[in-house]
Amino acid sequence: MNGVDKVPAGSLHVVGVGVDRRRAQRVFTVANLDTGQVASTSLVPGSFTPLPTPGGTWWLPYAPIVTDLAQRAGVAAATLRDPDFPDEPGRLPSSGLTLPRQWQPGVPERDRLRWEAVALAERPAVPWLVLIGRSVEPPPPGDPGRLLGRLCALADQLHVDLVLEVRPSSIGRGLSWDVRFEHAGGAVPDYQHRWIADLPTALSTIPAERAVTGLTVANPLLPAHYLTEAALTGRAVPVGLDGHPGGHDLDQVERRMIADAEQHGGAQAIWRNRHWWHTSLRPADTPGTFVRGWEPPAPKHWGEAIPAHPCTRCADRPDPPYCLDCYGTRQVRRGAVLTVTDLRGRTVHRNWRPDDTNQPPPTPVPADRPSGTTVWQLPDHYQIGTLAAQFGVEPTDLTDIDGEHSIDQHLRNGVSQVPHGGGDPVGAYLGEVGATHDGARIMVLANGWPGPTLDELAALVRGLGLALDITVIDHRNTIGRPELSQGHSWSVRVVDPATRLAVDPVPTSAALPEAVALCYRYLHGALRATIPTDPTTPIPVPQQPAAAGTLPDTTTCITQVRRHAATRPGRPVTVRLHPDGTHTRTTDHPRKG
Repeated sequence: MNGVDKVPAGSLHVVGVGVDRRRAQRVFTVANLDTGQVASTSLVPGSFTPLPTPGGTWWLPYAPIVTDLAQRAGVAAATLRDPDFPDEPGRLPSSGLTLPRQWQPGVPERDRLRWEAVALAERPAVPWLVLIGRSVEPPPPGDPGRLLGRLCALADQLHVDLVLEVRPSSIGRGLSWDVRFEHAGGAVPDYQHRWIADLPTALSTIPAERAVTGLTVANPLLPAHYLTEAALTGRAVPVGLDGHPGGHDLDQVERRMIADAEQHGGAQAIWRNRHWWHTSLRPADTPGTFVRGWEPPAPKHWGEAIPAHPCTRCADRPDPPYCLDCYGTRQVRRGAVLTVTDLRGRTVHRNWRPDDTNQPPPTPVPADRPSGTTVWQLPDHYQIGTLAAQFGVEPTDLTDIDGEHSIDQHLRNGVSQVPHGGGDPVGAYLGEVGATHDGARIMVLANGWPGPTLDELAALVRGLGLALDITVIDHRNTIGRPELSQGHSWSVRVVDPATRLAVDPVPTSAALPEAVALCYRYLHGALRATIPTDPTTPIPVPQQPAAAGTLPDTTTCITQVRRHAATRPGRPVTVRLHPDGTHTRTTDHPRKG
């Protein structure tokens, strides 16, 4: 194991007795997603030289350790990301290892090591911190005023509000800023999504891909309207480069908001109808929450309201069970608005009406179903997947607007199930959509899955000394049954190579890129699961030079596992990519001996 600042690493200490035994070790790792390089340092008693603090105690700051590891791994510090906080690049540890007051340079070495062990074994600490970055820093975000213009143009194109917000900081000092998109007519969120000290910084650090998370905040009371014909047609707006025509006086907007916030407690500037509307935020009855001082005029893109009807199953019951007709909303809306966008200038809107005479009727899918339900194939107008080609992506690449989840298969393919009692298949389809999407608006992102490729993920996992399990199910046995899973289902998992190889019995991703993206997004939990549970076993300290050894041949592995899955439809097959570059395939279920 390597120490810090060329201090030789010491031996592993265990603190406590019985079930309270804890390992006195912390490992720091920096990995390069472009090259596969990995550099690590292990902190154990005797492996570092503490620094004095003004208060007379001693500590070891973590930031210099990470900076040194980033240089060794060839990672640009501004690109470092903690898997626990994937949306915050450049996040370096601001803390350090604080030693007990009993630790002093003059005490015997045995006592110094004992107090170092006590500090390293503290429970709240993360025993293995992994930071991941790229070789080259990204280009600067650009002028904040121009970025604001781009967000305003995008809000016009998506027919949503752009909200600039300032509130008292949650840490009790100064004001905190947020920038987000919102649906018109919603309440002020109970808390801010982010905490940033000034508006220019907020605009520089919150791209459109993060601002759209404001559209996903649950708000079942959101008003629902179809889009007007003019809004459906849309107009070209220069989203990509030049921002919104006419520009924006950022200083003027910020000064006005600060004045309102200092007088009333908070403020918002709302871009709607191609105009800024300023409103104060006043404290609500619940501490820490706010209401707007006044509401801006209604959006011009609103057409007629989408009718809402009381749910016939549960609206008149005082304490109904969870209802699958209205999904707990106690009302049914048989209509919706679909918006598909790449957030780069291309956007398509559709009004989904139950009585659209321009659409052909749905087609029944014949099959013998014990449940008694009937399955209907709706026309292309109601199939979100048919729009994927316009954006250069696959239907399985279409996600919720925040990029978190794939669009459900039945919405991609326009499949409606009607209960045994009968009913209108289009009405049933739209009733579910209206109940499960606030404001009856389906916002879809057509950008492909973010994050690393499978090759990059495999090289990263290999550099960390871990294995990658890839599972696939071939659903060719369900052809002709569109209500069942179609195509392939995938999962990608990071595992300890010493664990027994077994299939993932329930892979849930509709495409391999989705499975890779989900694996990377939740990497922090997978890495922690590989930390040895026995406190006497040290945490590995991975080191990997660039392009060392045999890189996994992911193309061959995926081809082989798909071919094998095709011979056993409906059953999972798993291939494991080992750290040494080899791979192993299995069909064994984890419950089998």
